[in-house]
Amino acid sequence: MNKNKEIKQNLERRLAESLNSFKSIKDKEPIFESLFTEFQSFNFETYKKQIEQEIQKNLAEWWTNPEQGIIPTEELFAILFEYDYFFQKDVEATSYGIGAWKDFKIQTDEFDMGFDYDFTTEFYACPGISVNFFNPLEILDHNNLEEKYSDIEELDGYDDIIQLFKTKGMISIHEVLERLDSEGIFNSLNCKENFMFIIDEHDSGEVFPLLIKSKIEEQSSDPQPSIENISSNKSHISPRQSKRWWEIWR
Repeated sequence: MNKNKEIKQNLERRLAESLNSFKSIKDKEPIFESLFTEFQSFNFETYKKQIEQEIQKNLAEWWTNPEQGIIPTEELFAILFEYDYFFQKDVEATSYGIGAWKDFKIQTDEFDMGFDYDFTTEFYACPGISVNFFNPLEILDHNNLEEKYSDIEELDGYDDIIQLFKTKGMISIHEVLERLDSEGIFNSLNCKENFMFIIDEHDSGEVFPLLIKSKIEEQSSDPQPSIENISSNKSHISPRQSKRWWEIWR
């Protein structure tokens, strides 16, 4: 199976598991019911349009720009999007270019990145992407909670509602990255084979792949000339070339 299809399937499986778990709770807390309503109404299509613009802008102005200190000859194993505390409005995931990664392996589901990796020159804490699908979760910040929710982390539905926003957001990012890659937008990046876009929350230990870019697959998918096309072009080649084609197809 195509690795990017695996990534999406794994994310969709996680989304379905969180949704089923949340719906199975009989007496849901009103705060979680309210958040679920906001989840259902959040406009992820608008979000995708927003980050598409951000990605293309930052690709040109930062991730490949020598004027920002980027060295074009440095190859990338991955670009990491990393966000921090997300119970607040308008969180951004900053971007990091990973140029050394000893235990690099292709990943299609959550994984432990380890610590044996390093960033390329100046591709560090650069502008990345908005993760404002977390905006409704601002209400879960303890400064915004009623006293009765002082132990909200222990209540059924807490983890599920967070995972719903998080996973649906990652699916949206994946879809944007995959479409942009199909258009050749990332060809300006100096990528190693099986380069990945990945995302994590700072110090969480939870890293998720968002896209795998395979040069080999791209080359194998290039259209090859058909026999019909070759035959139709015979009138445009010299007799010597025509003889070679005759010998080839004889």
